[in-house]
Amino acid sequence: MNWNKGATSIEADGIADGFKKSIELHGVKFSKLIGDGDSSVIKRLNEILPNGPSLRVRKIECRNHLLRNYSKKMVALSKRTDFPIEIRKNIQNNIIRLRTDI
Repeated sequence: MNWNKGATSIEADGIADGFKKSIELHGVKFSKLIGDGDSSVIKRLNEILPNGPSLRVRKIECRNHLLRNYSKKMVALSKRTDFPIEIRKNIQNNIIRLRTDI
């Protein structure tokens, strides 16, 4: 109710605020962020440089999001009719195994 900026900046600004207050509240500097694929948060953090210009925040991709997106793309490949049916069936029958291997 009290947010006067665009809806897309709520998450990025909230996390940036937390990073800015981390030294004051906890005496720590965060150099890494586990993210969900959204680049606006890491972009915002590297704009404000909450830890000073010498320490940029690095993004680590969340494993759960990475695997979920991989599985969705494999399912989509298995439904493409421009691929031979044998290949599509092979992909479909092995999605869990391929995901586990990754």
